[in-house]
Amino acid sequence: MRYLLALLCALALQNAYADMTLTVLDQKGLPVPDAVITLNSQASITPNTVAVMDQIDESFVPRVLVIQKGQYVRFPNSDDIRHHVYSFSKPKAFEIKLYKGSDIPPVWFDKPGLVALGCNIHDDMIGYIVVADNAFSVKTDRNGRATLPAKQGDVVDLWSERMLDGVTDVAQINIVSEKTQTITLELLPPLDLMDHSQHSGFGKKKW
Repeated sequence: MRYLLALLCALALQNAYADMTLTVLDQKGLPVPDAVITLNSQASITPNTVAVMDQIDESFVPRVLVIQKGQYVRFPNSDDIRHHVYSFSKPKAFEIKLYKGSDIPPVWFDKPGLVALGCNIHDDMIGYIVVADNAFSVKTDRNGRATLPAKQGDVVDLWSERMLDGVTDVAQINIVSEKTQTITLELLPPLDLMDHSQHSGFGKKKW
């Protein structure tokens, strides 16, 4: 009953908002994919579905996963080699020791915040789980765009692993349009050009 009431309240709030499109660009005018935008004024219930963070070609897929507080995540290993998944992040410190396949119990993420993932065998494997505090959260696509039920005057939180002040930094953005808005951020270089050793979100000791 509690979840039904929460769902009805969330739907009522959404009906009062019109979807608008937010586009995120970097200082060179390039789109910023996998940025997470959170609209705290819009409530969201915890889905009953179990989210999935796969491991394919020695990479976390997706690299950035957005879930709600209280949601479970499965970590299948679709590679032919073993991985050792771990996190030292405060919202959820855990490890899944060397394994292959998908017969691994899901992990419960009961606290909101950013969870950075690594593999104890492959140092280049980096992934992130953004655990929203039961608020509307969405990830930008490869064109840097995301659609959200926002209105003029709202304030959204924006996260990207390329933030200049470190991977835990969050920017606050004022919504000034009812339909479309483009924002430009000073960010670290795109991932394929980034020196990971200088990024405060990379490396086991930083987590």
